[in-house]
Amino acid sequence: MKLAIHHREKSFSKHWIDYCKKENIDYLLVNSYANDILEVIRDNGITHFMWHFSHESSRDLMIYPYLFSSLELMGVKTFPNFNSRWHFENKVAQKYLFESINAPMPKNYVFYDEDEAIRFLEKCDLPIVAKLKRGAASINVKLITNVDDGVKYIKKLFSDGIPSRGKALGNLDTKIRIAKRIKNFRQLFVRIVGFLKKNKKERLLSCPEKGYAYFQEFMPKNDFDTRIVVVVDKAFGFRRINRENDFRASGSGKFDFKEMDLKFVSLAFELHQKIGAQCLSFDFVYNKDKEPVVIEISYEYGLPFNYNCEGFWDENLNFFAENFIPQYYILENFIKE
Repeated sequence: MKLAIHHREKSFSKHWIDYCKKENIDYLLVNSYANDILEVIRDNGITHFMWHFSHESSRDLMIYPYLFSSLELMGVKTFPNFNSRWHFENKVAQKYLFESINAPMPKNYVFYDEDEAIRFLEKCDLPIVAKLKRGAASINVKLITNVDDGVKYIKKLFSDGIPSRGKALGNLDTKIRIAKRIKNFRQLFVRIVGFLKKNKKERLLSCPEKGYAYFQEFMPKNDFDTRIVVVVDKAFGFRRINRENDFRASGSGKFDFKEMDLKFVSLAFELHQKIGAQCLSFDFVYNKDKEPVVIEISYEYGLPFNYNCEGFWDENLNFFAENFIPQYYILENFIKE
């Protein structure tokens, strides 16, 4: 076994590298953007390749599908594997995935014709949630409450399109909350300038979303959603509290760690097994019957600030109150493949 890791700051790769050093595992740092990446992999006899590519990077989203597929054709094991990644950062793809495995979910509707989308909107029950394929932290998620606004939204999608990258001042309350954690003014200034440059670059690189309209049934009376992360045969989770006067929890920056409804944990294990993934986070809410439904999934996941995973559930829903570093467990199981 010979391992290659693409390293990126503030990603899983820091933990992977730490684990390799701790366990004396031989590894090679590689650059997934390099022209000769496949040659490097072949010449160094790499058997296992790991890259935590990001939903925030248009470059990552452009490269990873054909790089990973090419590596797998060469016989290289990959993290994330195909079943973990093909639906990544694509809510429409996840609609088809959920339907294929009969996952409990809100009703989802996708249209590739403008007139058909408008006819649907004129007859459907409002409010309804409108989403773009891309976007995290509730970026590109909005509640359509009347037909006029909905028609304008649809017409935009079938003309100029809608930028998939949020504006620099979007989710401003969350950005202010994060900024307050940085006590050093110089460090804060550098972070702000860096973010503004990155955001401008990403808005230039990302393509506008157009040519489709995607809607999801609104699930009222949910003051939070529940995120359950499954890594192989272990799971952990937390609740994300809705923003003030808003139906959206993602990106609020508000969390709690109260006792979880085990129905969410059980369903996460069930769906994870059906999908055949290595690692997936599941975002759940309740439907009108107080049963769990899955909203979105992702192989990567954000954690609360300074969050330490102090326990996990096994597949029998037994809870183990012990320190758990999920990135270590990803690597530990991956190199056994």
